Order: sequence, then C-alpha cells, then structure tokens
Amino acid sequence: MEKIAVPDAFDAVAPRYDLMCRLNPGYVGMLADAARALAPLPVPRLLDLCCGSGLSTQALRRAHPGVPMVALDGSAGMLAQARQKALDPIEYLQGDAQTPGRYLAGPFGGILMSYGLRNVRDPDRALVEIKDLLAPGGLLAIHDYSLAGPGAERLWRFMCRAVVRPFCAAVSGAPQLFEYLEDSVLDFDRRDALAARVERAGFELLRVIPGRLWQRQIVHTFIARRPA
Repeated sequence: MEKIAVPDAFDAVAPRYDLMCRLNPGYVGMLADAARALAPLPVPRLLDLCCGSGLSTQALRRAHPGVPMVALDGSAGMLAQARQKALDPIEYLQGDAQTPGRYLAGPFGGILMSYGLRNVRDPDRALVEIKDLLAPGGLLAIHDYSLAGPGAERLWRFMCRAVVRPFCAAVSGAPQLFEYLEDSVLDFDRRDALAARVERAGFELLRVIPGRLWQRQIVHTFIARRPA
C-alpha cells in the first residue's frame, strides 16, 4: 500500500479503530506518557498532528486541561470519530500532515505527532514545517514505531504475524492496512536513525522515552525542542 493511500484506508477502519487500540496493552498509556512530556509549554497552545480517532487528543487534554488545541488528520472518517469524543475547546481540521502550515498557523507551545511521521511521503520536510509552527522553545513529541536493540525486528515480525495482523484484520475487515503496518515499520527509521533525523531538522533532542510492555523496543517517543 502506498503512503498516499493511508488516509483512505483509515476511513474504512475508523469505526473500529478505538477498539483495536484499547485492546493493545500499553497503547493508551504510551500516549499519556507522550502528552505529559510536553511540558512546560512556552505558549499555551497545542497541536495534535495526525490525531486519528482522537485517543491522542484525549491524552493531550488530560495532560493539559483547558489549553487551546488544534487536531489535524488526513482521514475524514477518523476525524468524525475524534469529534464524537466532544473534547472542548478543540478545533478539528482535515489536512496533510506533511504540510500542516497550509491549514493552520503557529505559534504552538507543543506538538504531538503520534504514529504519523512514518506515513508521510517526506519526513524531513514534515519536520521542518513542524518546527516552523512551534514557538521558540516549543516542544515536539514524535511518538512512533522505531525498532531498537537486538531482537526488536524479530519480535515485531512475530507479533504481527501471530497477533496484530490476524486480530486486527478480523476486527476491521481491512487486512491490507495491517500488512502495510508491518512493512512500514520495518522500512522506517530505527530508533537512533530517527533521533538523528529529528536533530538534522534543527531540533534539540531532549530525551527518548521507550514504549511499554512488549513494545519497549518497538515504540519510542522522541521529545525535542525548537531552539529559542
């Protein structure tokens, strides 16, 4: 599956997406970890980039109650699910995460991009655009699959073949999306390469938070800051 088709694919699974995520041990907790790491905010305004069905937006709202927030995603179906969560005050926008500056203006004090950088056509361009939206000293959390350590690739392949692909295909009725998930993670940056990519974009990398449970070497959150 080409990256450009990903928003359409998520439209098809949107009504069942929350169920699949909540049955993944640690999924919601890792989003909470990423949201809490966006502190302190130099400007009280947040962007949830690639907000999906709104689980990441919920995490941001709980970590930063009352802070004005914009949530953007490429999938109309996923945005519909996010809006149903009735989190206020939040502005929801449909748009391409690679060029968020086309749809909104900064400055933001913090930006969370969860499971999104891997799916854009040009990650380097996306990071530059994200940096331009941040206030000086603003914080970025890139939360995504990024394999690290011995055995991470073998573990990911095993879990995909034994659990993720058969379960999610049965629940969602869209097996091709989870074939894409397996392959896209294997093709994407490993942990250290993604850290280096973030720094090349002009960010100061502050820390890398490992995932929870079986995903400790599979998922990481990269906390970075736009230099003041």
